[in-house]
Amino acid sequence: MLKPNSQKDYTSLGGSYQVFLPLNLEFQVSKDDPVRLLRHCIGGMDITALEKTYQRIDRNLASPRQMLAIVVYAGMNHIFSSRRIELACKRDINFMYLLEDKPVPDHTTIARFRSKHLASCIKELFAQMDFMLEEAGAISLQDIFIDGTKIESVANKYKFVHGIGKRKTSLQKTLEQLDEFIARLKKYNKYLHIMGNRNSFAKTDTDATFMRMKEDAMKNGQLKPAYNIQYGTDSEFVTWATVGPQPTDTTTLIPFLQEMERYPHKRYRNVVADAGYESEENYLYLETNQQRSFIKPNNYEKSKTRKWKQDIGRKENMTYLADADAYLCAQGRKLTVTKEFIRKSKNGFQSQITHYSCEHCKDCPVKSQCIHGNHCKAPLEERIKNIEISKRFQRQRQEDLKRLTSPEGIQLRVNRSIQAEGAFAMVKADMTFRRFLTRGNKNVLVETMLLAMAYNIQKLHCKIQAEKLNRHRIPVDNAA
Repeated sequence: MLKPNSQKDYTSLGGSYQVFLPLNLEFQVSKDDPVRLLRHCIGGMDITALEKTYQRIDRNLASPRQMLAIVVYAGMNHIFSSRRIELACKRDINFMYLLEDKPVPDHTTIARFRSKHLASCIKELFAQMDFMLEEAGAISLQDIFIDGTKIESVANKYKFVHGIGKRKTSLQKTLEQLDEFIARLKKYNKYLHIMGNRNSFAKTDTDATFMRMKEDAMKNGQLKPAYNIQYGTDSEFVTWATVGPQPTDTTTLIPFLQEMERYPHKRYRNVVADAGYESEENYLYLETNQQRSFIKPNNYEKSKTRKWKQDIGRKENMTYLADADAYLCAQGRKLTVTKEFIRKSKNGFQSQITHYSCEHCKDCPVKSQCIHGNHCKAPLEERIKNIEISKRFQRQRQEDLKRLTSPEGIQLRVNRSIQAEGAFAMVKADMTFRRFLTRGNKNVLVETMLLAMAYNIQKLHCKIQAEKLNRHRIPVDNAA
């Protein structure tokens, strides 16, 4: 019969089947195990920024460097809960190898390490990984492939407030209604302050924004509180990551590139992104910084369809007369400049728009095919053909399209779909990470960058084993 002591210490039970683990774990870990590569990489990083977050470092406990290695290795093994990480440190020999005979940290210590210590220096630590990859020659420093995805917040997507009433006098009801209106006004002002430039936020995670998710089990386009995660990949490694509330990717490009220059201090020559990033503001920013854009135009796929090519109402299917600065429609009638004005976007970016109007559309036999839209209340017989164009945007798009359809552009476009989208596929499908465990931009960024660091170590291990560390672009012939 088992009779453990009062302190629940099972070491005194003994027995003929007692097994002792060897004290030296160095021989228990295989030579090509990724945990060895992880310890080497973390050991070579400058973690001064992390150590500054501690008032005093207890040498008898796991060091900040060991704690960082543990949480990154946990991500490599698809372990994200602090309680599960604590359990792995007690049972998994590789976690013991990283602890180096130090006591196992409890789940509160692990959670505090991520929310308190890493939250204030995760960007500096991630930049250190970039420097390490650069020294190893693992990244090209020429091509950056950018893509985004939405990951659900831990916030509750259903929140209801109910109340009960009773019979009251008319005066009492009026006074209570007035108090309710005043309280509502204060509450709405508070909500507007929290919301800022966004159009929504979650009450249980005010930094999360309601976004339309692709991974929707109900298949009905349900809005959920989420964060927009941006990855920039180089040679299949994630070299930077950001977290934002934007429901679309258009406005994320410039802040992403600015942060890259601030922390890893990198400015890539070639910026490759999909159609969601195309805008005049983004083109101008890249052009000003002497970076080449390889951004797929919004109309790239549609422009190859028969319906698009046969639509005589589109300016792309009209003849532009450069000398007269006019467009020639399918009936040979000119659309000339009538005015120019400035259009301001939601971000405050100003674009100069040129307005063209047809000289005369009366008695045009193809008028119904040329003039689209029902926004004008005037009858079709009285309407004339109008188009609005930003000449700078048109020039930028044409230059970008020329680069995109070149042999180099085709190779970069194929690599973007493999490298950038492949990184998200690994995180969401292979690592099974589909929902954040913490709240707030800072904590969510910690989770995002820890995932990226875990992905990078795993990718570095695979490349070393396959002897492909110096391969930066995947050849188009091998893309399939």
